[in-house]
Amino acid sequence: MAKVTVENLSAKRIIVKNTLWLLSEKAVLIGGGLLLSIFIARFLGPESFGSYSYLLSFVSLLTPLFALGMSNVLMREFAKTPNKIANIITSCLTSRLLAGLVFTLLTSIAFYFFDDADWRIQPLIILLVANISNAFEVYGLWFQYKSDNRTLVLWRISCFILFTLLKGVVIWHYQAVLPLIWVIAIELVVKNFGYKCLYHKTFQSKGKFEAVIFYDIFSQTKFLIVSSLASIIYLKIDIIMLESMRSAQEVGVYAVAAKLSEVWYVLPQVVITALFPKLLEIAQSNKQRYYKFLQRGFDLLFIAALTISVLIYAVAPWIIELFYGESYREAIPILRVHIFASLFIYMRVLLSQWLISERFAEFSLVSQVSGAVVNVLLNLFLIPQYGAMGAAVASLVAYAVTSYFCLFFYSRTRVIARMMSKSIFFAFRLRQVVSKQKL
Repeated sequence: MAKVTVENLSAKRIIVKNTLWLLSEKAVLIGGGLLLSIFIARFLGPESFGSYSYLLSFVSLLTPLFALGMSNVLMREFAKTPNKIANIITSCLTSRLLAGLVFTLLTSIAFYFFDDADWRIQPLIILLVANISNAFEVYGLWFQYKSDNRTLVLWRISCFILFTLLKGVVIWHYQAVLPLIWVIAIELVVKNFGYKCLYHKTFQSKGKFEAVIFYDIFSQTKFLIVSSLASIIYLKIDIIMLESMRSAQEVGVYAVAAKLSEVWYVLPQVVITALFPKLLEIAQSNKQRYYKFLQRGFDLLFIAALTISVLIYAVAPWIIELFYGESYREAIPILRVHIFASLFIYMRVLLSQWLISERFAEFSLVSQVSGAVVNVLLNLFLIPQYGAMGAAVASLVAYAVTSYFCLFFYSRTRVIARMMSKSIFFAFRLRQVVSKQKL
């Protein structure tokens, strides 16, 4: 019994240690990324910053197709057949490289023949070719399987700091989009090839491609590809549609507001990551306490999101003018609308963990697709008339549909819909929310 206790304690220490490394990385990337975004936006101005944001958003749409959804199941496959890890990595790497090449070629051809904006073709091809190297992320997943997040985090943070400084120098010197795109492309390639070098330095075994492994994994991931694609669409399609239906300048203004809104989304992820093991433990032992725990979680997340939203609404003019300058003043009302999406995003984080614990992940596919469809339709209707403000409203409604309203259509998820509703109307049960009763 003592041995089991020691092993359990050791496993918990490893989990805590890895979580802290990942959270530290997230803090550095988000904080540094926001500062870099402010610097780039000020130097480029709304129009060029809008073009830059469009390019990144468009390439991100293809990311799920490049990845083939494999990242979500590889570690499970590593654990299931540890003697075939090298072959699994090689099979997935080969298939992702081929997928990247095919989608890069098809997209480049489509833009060459059907897009009349010549300025897009060169930077898009540069980014797409660089994104093919994301296939080497499969080596990084091996380090996660081995619970060696420290190696990954140190490498990624080192790349981030080095190339952030380089981007700053490039944008200060050239004040143009294309040189910045080249730096981003080089960063991607260097970072991803670094995974390969670190892997071969630690794990010497060479694998071979096995079609059986590829088909087995792909059969598990085809629905995940659709879910990931839908998720990216409802997150990024607003910028792409805004650029095609209005102007790059409006995209630049909108991108500033969206960035300042989305930077707050990391907070619930940090909290829920820490609480998820406790949630699973309670779910197994005491259902009544489990649902009280969930309700308290939704309450706290909603109150936190509402507090942040109201504060950002109040200080939006000061934030925009201080950090971005007078040329981005039109972002103020857009930020004031977009920030309220956090009400649903925050609760969605806990919902996602509940779906995992209840083994009901297929709901994610339905909700993500619903959000994507709603966002596209609303953008088609609102952007021509209201521009960037219309895109902000469309995003807010899409987040609400994905994270809340979809829950009412499934009997299994209505219990969570009721919990979220109680949290949304928390003012009527304020005494219960702030109660210090032990769960």
